[in-house]
Amino acid sequence: MDIERLLKKKQLNVQEQNAVVAHRLMLCASEWRKQGVPVALARYGESQGIDWSSSIVLELEIDFPGMPRLFGLLLDQNECFIAFEIDTDASHEHIESVDRWEDISSMQNTSTSNPGTGKGFASIALDVRRQLV
Repeated sequence: MDIERLLKKKQLNVQEQNAVVAHRLMLCASEWRKQGVPVALARYGESQGIDWSSSIVLELEIDFPGMPRLFGLLLDQNECFIAFEIDTDASHEHIESVDRWEDISSMQNTSTSNPGTGKGFASIALDVRRQLV
């Protein structure tokens, strides 16, 4: 599918919607793999058993007002979905507190065929991880 064409369409069918989600996850995961995650997240993740070479970042927000300095979602080497909220110093090198580091895999939609929406988010994310690793 031509993703640029899809991004310009006003209405997308189920397969096109799934392709757009996959594209966005691939962009996010690829970018964080290329540039590396902030030091505090990298270190804490490693202390929790994260193998960054086999894990992907699905979402990472930095310095969002009213939230811990780092928060988001990653998919680890064991295909577990980890939600995190980590407060750090301004340089994102030193951890001040870990508000959340939680395996939320059981809450994810891994279905490959949902009526009206196609693949679940987790199913798409798992496909993206498998393509990148």
